Amino acid sequence: MSNTRMDRVSAEFSKTVSGELQEVVDGIYLLPDFGNTTLIVGENEAAVIDPGLFQNGPRVVAALRKLTEVPVRYVIYTHGHYDHAFGTPALLEDAAVRGHAAPRIVGHVNVARRFARYRKTAGHVAESYDIQFASWTRAGVLGGKGGGEVVRKAHYVPPDLEYEDRIILGLGEFSLHCRHGLGETDDHTWVWVPEHRTIVGGDFIVSSLPNAGTPFRVQRYVLEWAEALEEMAGLEPTAVVSGHGGIFRGAKALEMLKGTAAALRWLEDEVVRRLNAGQWYEEIVQGVDLPDEMAQSSYLQPIYGCPTFAVHSILRRYTGWYDGNPSHLFRSPSAEVAREVLGLSGGGAPVLRRARELASSQQCGDLQRALHLVDFVIQGDPNRVPEARGLKAELLKARAEHEPSFIARNILSSAALLEEEAVAAGK
Repeated sequence: MSNTRMDRVSAEFSKTVSGELQEVVDGIYLLPDFGNTTLIVGENEAAVIDPGLFQNGPRVVAALRKLTEVPVRYVIYTHGHYDHAFGTPALLEDAAVRGHAAPRIVGHVNVARRFARYRKTAGHVAESYDIQFASWTRAGVLGGKGGGEVVRKAHYVPPDLEYEDRIILGLGEFSLHCRHGLGETDDHTWVWVPEHRTIVGGDFIVSSLPNAGTPFRVQRYVLEWAEALEEMAGLEPTAVVSGHGGIFRGAKALEMLKGTAAALRWLEDEVVRRLNAGQWYEEIVQGVDLPDEMAQSSYLQPIYGCPTFAVHSILRRYTGWYDGNPSHLFRSPSAEVAREVLGLSGGGAPVLRRARELASSQQCGDLQRALHLVDFVIQGDPNRVPEARGLKAELLKARAEHEPSFIARNILSSAALLEEEAVAAGK
């Protein structure tokens, strides 16, 4: 995708973050944020789908109370990610202050299991958030909190009304059909409101190529994601609300659902075909991308996830960690290999010189190769570590410019910042 087109699509996506309250249909409202919240307001009671990050809870309450004073009967989690299911305390506080009964917290049975895993691995999860969102932290995004602060300050409010496959919730004139599906998570719910033929899709819908694989997180389910989208399309909704992004209506909603499902199925089928043909990990990762006719779709732009990450996810599901190269079965430490290579090349100086030559082209492939060379110096030549880390920061920033994917670009940009900080600290 050209830089101009990439910027245009990314700008369209970004407009929905922390945007104004939008009416989807009568009684259903979208509150855009990094993770979207949907408000369903009946005559005598309301429901909140995805209260967002913990610091977004007060914003959700304020938006709801501009619409209605009725009690919140249900808080529904589409899944247990931090940007969707952690603004609940503000809603519980609002209920207590108003003398309302506490809302029922609704979610799939795996939400509580996810919360238990988050607690068990809290240090790892917080560290990975700090790494992934370092550039946001320094810029004061996420309320000025570090990415890991989202984990460290989390207040877990698990569902008290759990279901396994489907559950129907009555809400005055609305019926909320909660349906489970595997996709970005194993605890995902999407909500069908038949009275208005409206779907609240959670992160099954992200207004771009789905985030069907990500470097820091656990298994995601490409095939079942496609199946869930196909089930949604079969209902012929007139409005589909995304977990990240905007609202799809009418023919565009069906086109988005069917086209996204087809793309996910294509990636799944192509990876499996290549596995069955005897290809190994690297060959598949390097060789699989969406066909041009799919890649050109406005619904499949890689501004959130990207095809390569989805391929990794599919491979993780169907294969072990062996990549087909017996030299990697019992790998030597990377630093030992780096020292051997630098010994043959005459030390770190010529390797860094070659890395700069590659970087001068500003081509994506050359920048990537330069990064690999710089890593040899960082790991194998202690005297040149500051110089090498400084160059690595430059390379990472340049490499990030080539990435339309929000996740990939943010990881690269944050890593560049961390390298600069390490150099400044004399590391």
